[in-house]
This record gives sequence, structure tokens and C-alpha cells, in this order.
Amino acid sequence: MKITIIGLAQAGQQELFSLLTGIPLETIRLKPLEVHQGICEVKDPRITKLSEMYKPKKTTYARIEYQLMPDFSLTGPTKDLIFTQLKNADEICFVTHEATAEKDVKNFISELILFDMMLAEKRLDSIAKDQRKKFSDVKEKEKELMETFKHQLESEEPLRKLSLSLDLARAAETYQFFTMKPVFIVANVSEDRIKDTTIAKTISSLTSYPCVQLSAEIEQEIGKFNEEERSEFMKDMGITEPAIVKMTIVAYAELGLISFFTVGEDEVRAWTIKKGATAPEAGKTIHSDIQKGFVRAEMFKYNDLLAAASEARLKETGKFHLKGKDYVVEDGDILNFRFNV
Repeated sequence: MKITIIGLAQAGQQELFSLLTGIPLETIRLKPLEVHQGICEVKDPRITKLSEMYKPKKTTYARIEYQLMPDFSLTGPTKDLIFTQLKNADEICFVTHEATAEKDVKNFISELILFDMMLAEKRLDSIAKDQRKKFSDVKEKEKELMETFKHQLESEEPLRKLSLSLDLARAAETYQFFTMKPVFIVANVSEDRIKDTTIAKTISSLTSYPCVQLSAEIEQEIGKFNEEERSEFMKDMGITEPAIVKMTIVAYAELGLISFFTVGEDEVRAWTIKKGATAPEAGKTIHSDIQKGFVRAEMFKYNDLLAAASEARLKETGKFHLKGKDYVVEDGDILNFRFNV
């Protein structure tokens, strides 16, 4: 999963990227015109708790790849680079500062809509030329889809708001329209505004995109403390969750992702799958052989395990289940797959 972070100059995207990936801020600032790549471990507290229970040789958290783009306010070749890179993003995170939040977000979305409009018009021109040479029903259906997209974009509405059939949605993905991609906003606010959620609520209502409100400056301070000091500092500041946790929750929700876990003495691990995936499809995330030779999955819930305090006691409560091929995996499931090679 690749999330691209972008924002205007001085919005705080560099600080946020450093916070998420652990890459020193000084390194990023030395090369402001480059595209930076980094990995963020999703510190799911459930994995931490499971690791405490099982004491495995290895604990593996889910990972998100973050990509930091040059400042969006730049023009010319750099702006072309930005949009080229955005095409490869699974999700876009736009960072804005409180002082100009509404204006910046509106302008950014307008830019995405403009690029999509150009793409739709280009496809319509190409289809018209092809149809003059030789009529095709397939091209005619594509023309109808592009006209629908163009009408939506002319209304200054993102394509994600359209209700498309599964087939049309898959067809649309091949064109890499920017406004088809999941987007969430990060409002970087000053310390004295951290408890005021007005900005996030306003942006969400104006754009229909979810907005995470945080202070990159405060989050940098949080990262310097040990666990006890961190909890006390966050309590004093009125912060319930670190920024990384907030952003991960929103990013997963917009992408339609959930987590399931595997546990044991060797490893406790989080796995990321699409919401609605069946047990065999979840198994494929671990190894393709699991899906091919799937027999059954032993399943129990994280919360049930926590309440029982051990697998042995959990089995006594009747909350240890065997699931077949049609079982749809839920967030927080703990699975052990049985399969034939």
C-alpha cells in the first residue's frame, strides 16, 4: 500500500513524513525537490498486546509505504513530476495549514478535477477518431462512460462520488483518474488549536473527504518521550491518539482495508486485506498455496481472546470456531489456516 503525501510550502508535510517514517527531517530538507520514500510500521496496539501474551521470537506489524512529494505550489516540470507520481499512489494525503486550509484544499481538488477533465476529453477525442474508422460496441460503451465522467467533472465533483457498477469501476481504474483515488486531508494546526476540531469538521463537510486534525510540532515532541511520559503528555494536551494511529485508521477506512492476525511462539503478525475478503483470499496474503489448497480456517476473535486470557480458556467458552471457504474475514480475526499442498 502506497500513500502519497503532498501539500503546499510550509504546510508541515515534511515534518509529518519524518514522523511517520523515522527519516531525519534534516535529510528531507536538504533535498526538497526530490521524491522521498519511507516505510511506516502500523503500531496496532492489538499486535502489541498479542505479542505480550504469546512472547514470540518475532513480532511483525503491518507496513505502509509513504511517498513525500515536492511542494505542490511549484510549477513547471516539477508539477508534471508530481502528477506522474500521483498516478501510482493507492491513496493521496493532502496536508494543509490551518491558516489557509479551506482555500488550499479547494484549489488542490480543483487541480485534480482539471487533470481528470483533460484525460476524459482526450479519451473522447481518441474514441471519436476510432469510431470513424471502424464502429465498435466496446468503444461506444467507453464513450458513454467518458461522457458520464465528463459531466460529473464539469459539475466540479470528484469521480469517486459516482455510483458505478463493479465492472465499470474496474474499467475506470485502468485510466488512473486522480479523483477516483481515495483522498484524506491532514489539517496541521498550532498547539493552541489542537483541541478545536472546527477546521477538520469544516473541511470534511466542504469536500466530503475525511480530515485528520493534528499538530506536527506536538507529534514530534511526543516521539521523544518514553511510554509513561508520552501518556502523561498526551493527556495534558488532550490528545487521545498519536497522529500515526489516527492517520492509519482513516487511510485503512478509505481504502476499504482491514487487519487479521496470525499468532504463535514463532511469530505474531498483522496482515492487511480488503474488506469482504473470504478466508481463502486472506490466506493468499500469506502464501498462494493456502488459497489453492484451502481446507478450513481456525478462527477466534481478538476481543474474545483478551477476555479469556488464553487460547485454552477460550476453547472452553465455545468461541473457537472452524470456518470454511465462504467465511468473510472480519477485522480483528485471529486465523490459523489448514490446507493441502
